[in-house]
Amino acid sequence: MAGLMMAVNCAAGPCLQVYTDPTTHQLVITANQHRPGTALLPHPTPTHTYKPRPAPRPKPVVRPKPVVRPKPRTWTPYKAVPVVHRVYRPPAPKKKTVVAKVVTTALSLSDQITRLLPGSNLLYQPNKDAVTGIPVYFWSDTNPVFQVVTSILGVGVNVLMNPSFVWNFGDGSSLNTSTAGGPYPNTTVTHVYKDAGIYTATVAISWAGTWAAQGAILPVLGGAIVQNASATIEVNPGPTDFTR
Repeated sequence: MAGLMMAVNCAAGPCLQVYTDPTTHQLVITANQHRPGTALLPHPTPTHTYKPRPAPRPKPVVRPKPVVRPKPRTWTPYKAVPVVHRVYRPPAPKKKTVVAKVVTTALSLSDQITRLLPGSNLLYQPNKDAVTGIPVYFWSDTNPVFQVVTSILGVGVNVLMNPSFVWNFGDGSSLNTSTAGGPYPNTTVTHVYKDAGIYTATVAISWAGTWAAQGAILPVLGGAIVQNASATIEVNPGPTDFTR
């Protein structure tokens, strides 16, 4: 994709690219390979046909007029010289040999694999009757690891990505974590509301990781994929404390 930074690995094989597409929330794996090849193509057969030349017409034989000679004393009769007529025969046409021509071509191979990153929801506890002054436990049901092990153009690719979380509790408080939190007794992501009311809590999940292929380990680049989830929490007033 234009405008995205992508790490490319072309060591001893096809060129591989692994990146994230923020418009589709997908992990994209591409491979391109360019190998030379040969192909045998027959020589084009001539379209014209051989036509022999027409035989020339024999020239008419013109016999010379006899010369009147004086008769000798001893008369010898005249003998005419026989004329030999030659018939023209055209030479036999030569056979044309068809030679196969070796043409070098280029074979282009490419492939693409896409994987959709898993979605997630924002959960909290207690899911009702939350009160001020008592912690509310938050967590996300997203997977802690997103792994893709596949093969493309005969090369094995291993992609490993992990999420990070930015929590916003709706009252101006926020928290950054590398874990998804959990219900009680997991205290990784908790928040205590001071005032009663209705709040919208949100979590933004960002994915990052590396991919390995052909003996190299490179980061997964591309557009940042951020998944958002939200939940509405109704916080009730807590018990009143009396002091003397």
